[in-house]
This record gives sequence, C-alpha cells and structure tokens, in this order.
Amino acid sequence: MTSNTTFTTPPPTAKYAILSFPTPEILLVTLNRPDQLNCINLDGHIELDAIWSWLDGEPSLRVGIVTGSGRAFCAGADLKEWNTNNTTGTRRSMPPSGFAALSRRSGKKPIIAAVNGLAYGGGMETAVNCDIVVASSGASFALPEVKRGVVALAGALPRLVRTVGKQRAMEMALTGRTYGTSEMQRWGV
Repeated sequence: MTSNTTFTTPPPTAKYAILSFPTPEILLVTLNRPDQLNCINLDGHIELDAIWSWLDGEPSLRVGIVTGSGRAFCAGADLKEWNTNNTTGTRRSMPPSGFAALSRRSGKKPIIAAVNGLAYGGGMETAVNCDIVVASSGASFALPEVKRGVVALAGALPRLVRTVGKQRAMEMALTGRTYGTSEMQRWGV
C-alpha cells in the first residue's frame, strides 16, 4: 500500500485485496485471489464492507476503484466455500451491504469497476452494482448461475432490467451466455 496522504483513520487490514492510492484522492482495491479467479469468500465480503465503509468515512478520498489481479476481474462467489458450508450446515451471514459489499451499499462516494478480464456470476454483478463500469477490450461478462442451478441474487438483475431492458436481462439470466465488452457497451452496461 502506497500513499502520501495522511488519513484520519488507517485503512482496514486487507487479506484478500491489495489497497493502493494512484493519487491521494483515489482508493484502488485490487481483488487478489488470482488462483481462484478472484472469487470472493465470506471473509472477503466482510473485508470489502470494511474497505468501502472506510472509503466513505475518509474525507480525503473521493472515489474507489475495484479491479482484479491476474486474468479475472472476479469469477463471483467462492463456490468451494459455498459447497462446504452447505454440506456441513454452516451458516454465516453476508454483511448488510451484500455481495462485494456493493449490492446493498448505502455509501456516498462513487465506485468504479475496472473490469480487466472475466466478470462472471457475482463478478458481473459486482461490476453492475458499481456506479461506472470501465472494461478492457478483452473483458468478458456472464451470469452463468443458470448453468449451475442457482440464480443471480447479488443485485444485478433489477439493475440490468433498468439498464439493458427486460428481454436482454432475461436473456443474460436464462442462458448463461458470455458477452464481450463491445456488446455490453452497446447495451449500456
């Protein structure tokens, strides 16, 4: 973590993300589980909740940016953890702010998704739940939950309906198809 800025409170400790400050007013959060395609486990959601809450409370910061390390922006939820928790009956709660601490976030400062690779499932929902999406030409987006017998419930579906229309949102949710950056841009994402 590099910064020449003095904060009123120190940034939260991050295990699953790298925090950096490209300029004194910008918080860059890089999801850092590249071997797992930056999928987010429950502790990662809790960590992101603390990070975004800190961003909102820190007067010197104006904007947050979220991106991913390696070849993925974010491949969604940690399905291995999800399967283990379902098998063992373990119940742990998501933070009130929801998936990636963005789907029900009530923060005041904008967050930009810098999509640099795969944005699948909850990763696509993370991007859609941000205020602005900027994607590399090689980025890809998908809601593959339907192929796994689950549903995308991290807040993207109502936002997608408003952004791309009901029929396109239904196509995305019901087919699990992968979309490129140019198509998402044409659709307004």
